[in-house]
Amino acid sequence: MTTTSKEYAEALFELAAGAGKLEETSEGLVTVESALTQTPEYKALLASPAIGREARLKALDDAFGGKVPEVLMGVLRMMVARGHVNALNAMARDYAQLAREYRGESVALVTSAVPLREAEAVALRSLLEKKLNRKVTLRCETDPSLIGGIRVEADGKVIDGSIRNKLDEIKDVMNA
Repeated sequence: MTTTSKEYAEALFELAAGAGKLEETSEGLVTVESALTQTPEYKALLASPAIGREARLKALDDAFGGKVPEVLMGVLRMMVARGHVNALNAMARDYAQLAREYRGESVALVTSAVPLREAEAVALRSLLEKKLNRKVTLRCETDPSLIGGIRVEADGKVIDGSIRNKLDEIKDVMNA
């Protein structure tokens, strides 16, 4: 988390939680991120210091006013006014992390040499939920350089059971 994105995410989270709008705000962030990703020139307009602040704020209101929760609009207006629109994607990720923590959920990044079969993914999710004592969503990726096994990152912890890691450990022992 960058300091800027973290501060905006924490402010947005507090406002959304206080208003009982955590999920609506999450959905609104997805809408805004998607729109700005699909039209990078619009994001550039909102970030441009060459365009007056009031014109940028009006453009923001025209695009998203009434379509996303007002707590989100307030934070977006602040980001546009202060020239921090480029921190939006990081802020959205930081907000999502705060919301998951609040709900007692985790996302586990699972990297394997070959795609996991459905039964393997279900078993791994169940094991992680027991170990972490919370609901876990798996985000699976493949990396053939692992050779075999899996690497799991969840809640700041890494479990590396890949063959590549085991070979690296053996290499380190032999070179010591």
